[in-house]
Amino acid sequence: MVERMVYVDTDISLGTPGAEIDDFAALLMLLRNPQVALAGIGSVFGNAPVADVDTNLARLLFWLEGADIPTASGAAVPLQGNLNWFTKWQAGYGATPPFDFSRPQQSSAELLIELARTHPGELTILAIGPLTNLALALRLAPEIAGQVQCVVAMGGSFTANPEFNIHCDPAAARAVLQAGWPVTLLGMEITRQMAFSRADFAALPDTNPAMRLFKGQAEGWIDRVESMGWEKDGCALHDAAAAAYLLRPEFFETQKAKVEVTVEGSGKLPAGATVLKLISEDEGQAVEVVTRVDAQACRELIWSFMQ
Repeated sequence: MVERMVYVDTDISLGTPGAEIDDFAALLMLLRNPQVALAGIGSVFGNAPVADVDTNLARLLFWLEGADIPTASGAAVPLQGNLNWFTKWQAGYGATPPFDFSRPQQSSAELLIELARTHPGELTILAIGPLTNLALALRLAPEIAGQVQCVVAMGGSFTANPEFNIHCDPAAARAVLQAGWPVTLLGMEITRQMAFSRADFAALPDTNPAMRLFKGQAEGWIDRVESMGWEKDGCALHDAAAAAYLLRPEFFETQKAKVEVTVEGSGKLPAGATVLKLISEDEGQAVEVVTRVDAQACRELIWSFMQ
């Protein structure tokens, strides 16, 4: 029985050598859950350029028998500013292998608007990349803020250090978090608790090409995050934690908060920093911020879908 209709907004980079792998884990969890209907998937720049994200998504959906899911091609650049800070990091990537598919003609913002209007009050948005497409959809059709059931987003780090998804487009993040629709935000302090070891990845089954790619790319990704001092003997599947919240919210605790996002030139903190102020239930419109997680239960849930 389908209980959730979900639109996924993703910068999936499994298939781009040297890039991150966690969007795939989140997508796999939804594809393999009979209680979820994937109403559509939109690409966005971020972990990889949007053309590569489109290619990765098409290839993985073909392998996972999800090619009938509506897809759309999203934003290639942020609302304002640039990604010069990320150029050096992406220079370590290999070339994304080609895949023969028909590139979507519809934009991710257009697909999101269409789905929100077609299924008013029923659609959940899982945002696991920069929030540019959501901000563009709000510009084109601000009324969808009242038509979407909720937004679950992986983003934010409640320190002075910007988290990647927010850093890619702080202006979009600010617009999305202030739009008045129900948003639940999972920051790095929560998602990094969902880490898996080299041995965990090595023990995964080679059941199909997508899983073989996941296992193989994990090794290189772990090498890279270890070299940066971010992880040790493994890596976190940040976006999978957001998917886990969508599936089993009882594993998490949230609290209402005002979340301010620093955009370029707007303050002393670097662009993309998130400033959190916890508030009481009666202080008006706010974001639900995840503050605690049953990490063991969440890890077990995530890994159950990887088998």
